[in-house]
Amino acid sequence: MQLNNMKKIDKIAKEFNKINRLSKLIIKYGTYAFIAMFLLGALTILMYQTVFYSNDYTYYLGTLIVKTSFTILAEAIIGGLVIDFAAGKG
Repeated sequence: MQLNNMKKIDKIAKEFNKINRLSKLIIKYGTYAFIAMFLLGALTILMYQTVFYSNDYTYYLGTLIVKTSFTILAEAIIGGLVIDFAAGKG
């Protein structure tokens, strides 16, 4: 069972290595944007819990930034793969 799963993972890794340069850059910088926004949102929530405890808008802003960071990650990955697919067809 594990050998079969390893073959599937190797096949997926080989296909991702075939992605064109533009798509790799989109996914790479989208991931960087995700990490930056996620850390900013987590820091905002942490600041709410420790420093600005009385302001509820700070907590809402932090959770909104974290949710948006996941949306940006998904858009970067899907967008990069769609661009790779479209460039391969053209």
